[in-house]
Amino acid sequence: MISRLAVFAAAAGVGLATLAACGGTSTAPSSSVPPSATAPHASELSVAQTGSLGPVVVDARGWTLYRFDRDSATPPTSNCTGQCASLWPPAVASSVTPSAQGIDPSLVGTIMRPGGVEQLTLAGWPLYRYSPDGGPGQTNGQGVDGLWFAATPQGGKAGVAGQPAPPVMPPSSSPMGGFGY
Repeated sequence: MISRLAVFAAAAGVGLATLAACGGTSTAPSSSVPPSATAPHASELSVAQTGSLGPVVVDARGWTLYRFDRDSATPPTSNCTGQCASLWPPAVASSVTPSAQGIDPSLVGTIMRPGGVEQLTLAGWPLYRYSPDGGPGQTNGQGVDGLWFAATPQGGKAGVAGQPAPPVMPPSSSPMGGFGY
C-alpha cells in the first residue's frame, strides 16, 4: 500500500510541476486542446480541399485558418486579443515575405500585433487558428458565433452563400496534401 501511495504522489507531483511550467492559465481541459493549438507558431499559407467547404487556406502544418468578422480588412486590424487570442491564436508570419502556395501572393500580408508579433493577413483579413481543431483537416471553427469562418484562397468566407466560388485547384504534391480534407 505504501509503495502504491508513493508512486501516486510522485506522479501527481510531476503532473503539477508540468502544469506550473506551462503557466496553468488554460481554461480548457488539456486533453481536449493539443498544446500546439494554443501557441502561436510560424505559418506559411497554402490551399487544402475540404469536403463541405471547398478550398480553404491552411498553415504550414496543414491547420485550417480562419477570419473574424469583427476584424477589419481596410485597414487590416485584429480585434481578437486576450481570451479571444487564446482560443483563436493568430497565424504568425515566419518571414517578412510569407510564402503562399496556390494563393495570389499580392493578397498575402502581415500586421503587427501588440507585443511585436507579425500576424498573417489574406486580402487584408487577419488569420487565426482555432484551438479546438484537433489537427490538420478539421474545421470546427467554421461558423462559430456567426463570426468566424475558414478563409478561402481569395480571403473570403468558406461555405457562405454569396461568396464567389473559387476555382478548384488540383491536389497538391506538397507534404501537406491530404490531411483528411
